[in-house]
Amino acid sequence: MTPTPSQHSLHSDSPSKRPPTPAKDLEYGIPHPPPQQSRASTPRPSIQASSTKSNLAWGPSHPCYPHPNPHLPLTSPLHSTTRIIRIPRDWMIKGDLAPTFSHTYPEVLDPWVSEPDFRTLIQDVNEGLMRAFSPYGWRAWVDAVLGVATGWIYEDLGFAGVKQGARDVELLIEEWNGQRRKGLDKEDEDLVKAIPLRRTGYLCLDIQIPDPHVGVVEDEGEGEEIADGSAAGGGGEEQAKV
Repeated sequence: MTPTPSQHSLHSDSPSKRPPTPAKDLEYGIPHPPPQQSRASTPRPSIQASSTKSNLAWGPSHPCYPHPNPHLPLTSPLHSTTRIIRIPRDWMIKGDLAPTFSHTYPEVLDPWVSEPDFRTLIQDVNEGLMRAFSPYGWRAWVDAVLGVATGWIYEDLGFAGVKQGARDVELLIEEWNGQRRKGLDKEDEDLVKAIPLRRTGYLCLDIQIPDPHVGVVEDEGEGEEIADGSAAGGGGEEQAKV
């Protein structure tokens, strides 16, 4: 006797005929939810875009930002009439083998230092520092051997090549300052100069200029204003809008 369609469907739907499910069969172990992608690994274009925008925003990290002059005493009249344009280190040229500085020209220097003169200074300083601090030249090996043989007295007396090279770079900066004085007005010839690198610890190259009166900047996104006097810690009595 052949089973009817209703009896066939009843037998096929019985629990003994259905395959076991992971939720009810202990041999499958404890069910785990499918893995999800971590939020930390997902890209966030909005945050990356905002961080890039903040790096270019007006502030102390901007190439044209006029910093207060830390190389003069507070009682000096030039402290309130001069500003410092800070040229940062460029670690992509030689890494940490030698201190080198960025070739980016701050346009705020244009009334006093032209772009060719600025690039000439940076190129000469970088080349001089790379020669002085290079650990691969024969002079570096000779200085190392003589330093060990004399108990480092050789270096204390200033005979090492790196110290001689650093002095040559300082003389180069002084020569550049003298050339700038010849092409400036008499009232500005003592205000525009490059600060010796020993004053900044070779962390940056400071160029002193008259106060460009660049102080208040309006943010396009939020419409806020930033004052030079509050950001620089004083010396911002005269403020102009960029």
